[in-house]
Amino acid sequence: MKTVGFRSMVLYLLLAGFAAGVIYLLANAFLHGAQWAMQPYNGHIYTQHSTVKLGNISDRNGAVLATTVDGARVYSDSESARRALLHTVGDPYGYISTSVEHTMRGKLSGYNIITGLNDTIFNRMGSDITLTVDQYASAAAYDALGGKNGAVLVYDYTTGDILVKVSAPTFDPAYIPEDLETNEAYSGVYLDNTLSSSYTPGSIFKIVTAAAAMEKWPDTWSTMTYTCSGSENLGGSDITCLNGTAHGEQDIFAALGNSCNVWFAHLAEEIGAEALQAKAQEMGFGDSFRLGSVSTEKSQIDLSSADLNQLGWAGVGQYTVLANPYHMMVLMGAIANGGEFVEPRLTQDESFFNSLLPSGDRELVTATEAQNLTQLLRNNVENYYGDWLFPTGMNVCAKTGTGEVGEGKGPNCWMVGFCDSVDYPYAFAVVVEDGAGGIESAGNVASAVMNALAG
Repeated sequence: MKTVGFRSMVLYLLLAGFAAGVIYLLANAFLHGAQWAMQPYNGHIYTQHSTVKLGNISDRNGAVLATTVDGARVYSDSESARRALLHTVGDPYGYISTSVEHTMRGKLSGYNIITGLNDTIFNRMGSDITLTVDQYASAAAYDALGGKNGAVLVYDYTTGDILVKVSAPTFDPAYIPEDLETNEAYSGVYLDNTLSSSYTPGSIFKIVTAAAAMEKWPDTWSTMTYTCSGSENLGGSDITCLNGTAHGEQDIFAALGNSCNVWFAHLAEEIGAEALQAKAQEMGFGDSFRLGSVSTEKSQIDLSSADLNQLGWAGVGQYTVLANPYHMMVLMGAIANGGEFVEPRLTQDESFFNSLLPSGDRELVTATEAQNLTQLLRNNVENYYGDWLFPTGMNVCAKTGTGEVGEGKGPNCWMVGFCDSVDYPYAFAVVVEDGAGGIESAGNVASAVMNALAG
């Protein structure tokens, strides 16, 4: 009897495991069936004359970015737009996993759990999708990159609409290069740098260091002064300013405008590693953000074992600090928006399951810090970079950065900022790899994009 009872118990356990497996499989088929069906290894779906007719993808102004003609995927008439929006729209084979053609392929294909990819009266193939991006401004961003790799992002910080989203290296999906898989110039071409990469930030991190000072000395941060002699021994090694320039006695407004490494390294020393680490984390470092169903690469900072010299370099955006472009854009949007950011979006269409996910909106800086940082960043453009870079009335607030990467390569050149304007509620992040300098490389791209958006 004991043997029969034991066998019955084992059988019940096996049946329970089988039932749980079936439920799990059915649930995943319901939730992810479209993703399975539209995987790149189902090559017949992506070949010319395929029976699957994907829906159209258009930009915010109705320009067609992708459509299906005679079974083949056809992209924008503009070569610059095709290259600029490759990582946003997608490639003909479905390899770019962060693209709309990949993440929203269920809707584009008209996939149905009952009928699959068959065109029936129950599901009409190929639902259309309208994106929030502007094809013209995205093409302007790509052209301004001038063949350099990097990332360009602009969004409306009041609505969340992403207006520009460009990643390079890229290629023309209408004329796929024969050496795409072997040419070093295309290395990493399927990676979306706007979402899935992080870079040494250089001086744009001084925004975080400044915010940490505001938190630690809320009544005196703006009156603090320090004298820069071009270099200073900190912890046994020198912290140097660009070209050894001695900036003299400065307050924080002048130090940020001059992008003085010595001043901000000294400030980081006064703030302390623990407080600077905590402030950076409060501002989103160490967190992954979200664009629809895609999670971004994390910006990183770890000062747990930093010595005094390393802390000084971290305060100016070097050492082991890394920044993700999407996070930087969101942070600029938060500062512009009084401290709390609006979660970005690529389309107003939202799947039922994505709508169940918690909103990413949250406070990254306090309202007071946002107001103070706006004054600092506006001073940079008004008195150091020049308002002539941008259309009249934008009132751009920004910071440039040159993140040194070594190995004989040029720096990661950044410009991050936003418009303090009701008419132009734009926040942006630009990073150019192997560039000449923040204002020379990234500033040129930001200027081109903002002028394009102004029409």
